[in-house]
Amino acid sequence: MGEEILEDFSSAFNKNVICLRYFNPVGAHPTAKIGELPKGIPNNLIPYVTQTAAGIRETLSVWGDDYPTRDGTAIRDYIDVNDLADAHVKAVTRLIENKNKHKLEFFNLGTGTGSTVLEVVHAFEKSNDLKLNYQVKERRGGDIIEAYADNSFAEKELGWKPKTPLAESMRTAWEWQKSLGK
Repeated sequence: MGEEILEDFSSAFNKNVICLRYFNPVGAHPTAKIGELPKGIPNNLIPYVTQTAAGIRETLSVWGDDYPTRDGTAIRDYIDVNDLADAHVKAVTRLIENKNKHKLEFFNLGTGTGSTVLEVVHAFEKSNDLKLNYQVKERRGGDIIEAYADNSFAEKELGWKPKTPLAESMRTAWEWQKSLGK
């Protein structure tokens, strides 16, 4: 819906538009002053992980371990928020310098590879020298096996490439959570 509105805007006002399609944003600003703070029970994995580590949540639920993946858990593409910020700068620069090749351009922003839920859990544990209390549960209906970005267009046209390793994203996410207190 949002992309359709932007397409209508671009046509109606003859403006260049860039749409940035995020995959799963993770991590926090290195200063731990900016991060994800969901209201209520988190819908995203990383805030649930950090809140479980902080003792706000008792147990992290891992939904399914019978997927045809490396460890049986679902795969998603986790992209650091600092890499996303860099993509925004490059996209705005492209607009300002009028380098669009089309009135409306779409860029997928992800790492181009996926991590399983358990790989993320273990990356968090290793990066922060912690053990998480997690429990494998039945699959949720509607969850897909894997989803990750094809970011080749962003790399080619914006000169953008994600740089932040998952371990660093897990470290900054935890620093952010700790900065909030309990």
